[in-house]
Amino acid sequence: MAHIRRQKVALCGSGGFGRYIAQAILAADEWDLVILSRYSQPHLSQQGFSVKVVDYSDPEYLSAVLRNQRVHTVISVIPDPYVQLSLIDACVSAGVLRFVPSEFEASPSQQPLYTSGGRDRMTVRRHLEEVSDRLESTVFTCGLFMEYFVPGGWRDCGGGNWNDGTFLMDLKRKKAVLPVDSRGVPNAVVCVTSAGDVAQYVCGALNLGYWPPEMKMFGERLRLRDLLAIAQEVREREFKVKYLTEDDIDYNLSRAVADGDWKSQCELQTMQSINNQEYDVGHRDLNAIFPGIVPITFESFLRRYWRASAH
Repeated sequence: MAHIRRQKVALCGSGGFGRYIAQAILAADEWDLVILSRYSQPHLSQQGFSVKVVDYSDPEYLSAVLRNQRVHTVISVIPDPYVQLSLIDACVSAGVLRFVPSEFEASPSQQPLYTSGGRDRMTVRRHLEEVSDRLESTVFTCGLFMEYFVPGGWRDCGGGNWNDGTFLMDLKRKKAVLPVDSRGVPNAVVCVTSAGDVAQYVCGALNLGYWPPEMKMFGERLRLRDLLAIAQEVREREFKVKYLTEDDIDYNLSRAVADGDWKSQCELQTMQSINNQEYDVGHRDLNAIFPGIVPITFESFLRRYWRASAH
């Protein structure tokens, strides 16, 4: 029987969310995986991953790597717009068929840009549209990652993210800062999904014959007040809560911009998007396509990391 060569996925970025995707692809054992990294990663090689050191600033070099590796699909978890633009050009030149930009969480048209100038995520989206006849792409929308609420947040998950475990709710100190609607109620709907579950859906989608511009999923759909109630139940303590009106957020955001406080800008922009219902994913296409993936609930996820407060 002739040997059928498996298709190859190139994962750009190995920290944070990239680690979850790499593990999901390796566990599924349906695609070959190469991790493209700026640096050698001996610890990943020891775990059985193929790692290729690349220069993301050189599209021609990237193209040669992708061509030599015979890459079918590129998944980026590097949010830097310059890197992604270079990757897109390299994919087109190398004949790569599919590309996943680092555009997770909110829908593409709704995501906060988190930029103070220069090229941003809109530039990446526009460029993907320009090359759509040569490079198929999709965005995986999942709402907020549940990892925002683990001890240390995404930052301690290895992602270098602005989130340090204090956004919206600080379970360690039993405090919360929540945006409210015009009636002063934290009623905005937020979808939340664990990174591990998102990675499984992304891995499953690799086998789909057609990729629409966006594919959606979520673990649970809750109002902000429900997030707070679950966190208080897990910690068995009532939190000290501060509520921010739209005017409060606008004022604090202008100050954060003036002060160059990037972390506060990210938090406040995301609060604006949450209040505008932009993290309410709505339909969950991938949940229906892959019913065998049963995403973890928010309460079960929190209980993995937090115990009842002793004081």
